[in-house]
Amino acid sequence: MPNFDLSQQPQYPIVTKDTDVALTNDQVNSLFSTNDSITLCVRSDSGHPNRGGYFFCIHKTDNSSFQLETIEGVYVDTFNLDTLVNFINHASGKRFDSELLDYCQNSINFRTD
Repeated sequence: MPNFDLSQQPQYPIVTKDTDVALTNDQVNSLFSTNDSITLCVRSDSGHPNRGGYFFCIHKTDNSSFQLETIEGVYVDTFNLDTLVNFINHASGKRFDSELLDYCQNSINFRTD
């Protein structure tokens, strides 16, 4: 059971990417052509239509940086496009990144909010 009110989630429109390969900067950047905030769901390329995935709540700021938030809307960190794409690929299991592993282990995993 989730420890938050699922009926009020997500706060941003869901955009789903079904892929078995790593996302590119162009693919992620194009997701913000109509919205400045999205809930990105990264899933495998095949499976049941209602399958889950990895969710990323992202807000694109005016200066082309990207704020990552929890599903509850709590600020996590701000990334440039390169780092955001690497983070999404790492966290969704598409491409390992040792620097982001260290970041996740030392920053995100120790969050208490």
